[in-house]
Amino acid sequence: MFARLSLFDDGRLLAELQVRPTWNDQIKEKQLLDESLVPHFGLVENGETVDFSLNSEGVLCFRGRVCVPRDSDLKQSILQEVHRLRREVPDFVGKCLTCQKVKVEHQLPSRLLQPVKIPLWKWVRATMDFVSGLALTPTNKDSELVIADQLTKSAHFIPVHTDYSL
Repeated sequence: MFARLSLFDDGRLLAELQVRPTWNDQIKEKQLLDESLVPHFGLVENGETVDFSLNSEGVLCFRGRVCVPRDSDLKQSILQEVHRLRREVPDFVGKCLTCQKVKVEHQLPSRLLQPVKIPLWKWVRATMDFVSGLALTPTNKDSELVIADQLTKSAHFIPVHTDYSL
């Protein structure tokens, strides 16, 4: 954690607080002790590898991702922190007014609308569908065949049993 106070000439006080996870420092220390990662530091310094690199804080990365050394305590602390964040982030987003106002589209933009052809006479264009899973009638029918006219929107409901063939 980093805290800085600035006092301006007009008497205003600016407080700045930066919180940074200590994982990077712990990972960097443990990487230098991990026998499987130490040779890669030499390869990076000599420019002999393109897969491994050092980030701005000097932590060894493989294709842009941090290499976590084989240390069970470090891995456990990282997993616990991520698990805690996974619960806290949805709570924060749920209470944030800005996040609630922003609605990002998660679908492709639709194409141009096509007009629906309107039939000239009723019952020229009809649709049929089954509604199933209904309560059993006295005549042992548990589904409905629905036939609807597209012009007048009138419909016929025919009770059927689900094991009827088409």
